[in-house]
Amino acid sequence: MFIKDLYRDEIREGWLVKSDIKKVWNRQLEIWQEVDRICRKHNITYWANSGTLLGAARHKGFIPWDEDFDLMMMRPDYNRFCDVLADELNAPFELKEKLFGMMKISHSQTTMIDYGYLEGSPQGIAIDIFALDIVNDKTPEGSSAYKALDELLTAACNYPKIIRYVQNGGRLLNDLQVLEAISKTSEDKKLEILEFYAAELWRQSSAVAWIQDTLNKIGNPFEKKCFSETIYLPFETIELPVPIGYDEILTAYYGDWRTPVRDGRNRLGNIYSDDIPYKEFLQHFDIYNLILKK
Repeated sequence: MFIKDLYRDEIREGWLVKSDIKKVWNRQLEIWQEVDRICRKHNITYWANSGTLLGAARHKGFIPWDEDFDLMMMRPDYNRFCDVLADELNAPFELKEKLFGMMKISHSQTTMIDYGYLEGSPQGIAIDIFALDIVNDKTPEGSSAYKALDELLTAACNYPKIIRYVQNGGRLLNDLQVLEAISKTSEDKKLEILEFYAAELWRQSSAVAWIQDTLNKIGNPFEKKCFSETIYLPFETIELPVPIGYDEILTAYYGDWRTPVRDGRNRLGNIYSDDIPYKEFLQHFDIYNLILKK
C-alpha cells in the first residue's frame, strides 16, 4: 500500500479527505510506479508537475482538496518515453490518450468517465504526463526556433491561419509547401512530424513550457537551468523527483505558491470507481444518460 489509512476519512490541514479520494490517490500512485519503472529502465528523466509538484513542495503529498497526479518531461525524453511505451507498459496499465504535448496513462481495473467521454477509448483513473517544449527566450536563435515550431503547429491545426498570415505580408521561417503538406497528412503522421521537429529545435532556446499554457498565456516560461539537477521530495509514503529549481518554477506558475488557494474544481469527472473496471461498468450503464443526469 502507498497511502496510510487508505480506507479511512482523514482531516488534513483543516480539509476533510474522504476515503474514496484516498483510494483514487493510491491507484494513481500505482500508475506512477509503472511509469517510474519504465523511466528508470530507459534512463528517462521526469519530474512532478503542476499540482503534484506543488503538493510535494508544500504538503509532502497530495494537495488535500486535489485529485490530479501530473508529471513532466523535456521533449527529447517525452519522445523516447513514447517510443518505448507500447513495448514496456504492462497490464493493468494502458495508454488512455496521447497528444502532441501530453498523454494520459490509466488503470484498466478502475473507472473514470466525464463529459469528454469517447466511446471505445480507455476510461480508467489516469495520471497526466506533459511534454515541455521550447518557447521564446528573447534571443534571436530562441525566437526563431519558437516561431518555426509555432508555424508547424499552426499548419497542423489551422492551416488557413498560415495562408492569411502570408496574404497579410507575414514572412515564414518554414517553406510554405512543407506547411501545406503537413496540413494534408493524417493525424498520426502530423503528430510524428511535430514531435520530430520539436526535438530537433530543442537546443535552440533556454526557456521551456507546456505548449498549451503558452498558447493560453497561462503562467510564465521556465528556464532550462531550473531543471539542471533532480532532487527528491517526500510525497505521501514515497519520494518524487522534482527539479532543483522547483521554487522558481512554482513561482512562475502560481505566484505565491506557499499560500494555499482552494479552487473548488472537480478533477475526477462525473463518474469514478477505483474498484470497478471501466469495461465492466460500461456493460451495465447508458453512459450518455448518466452524464446528462449529472
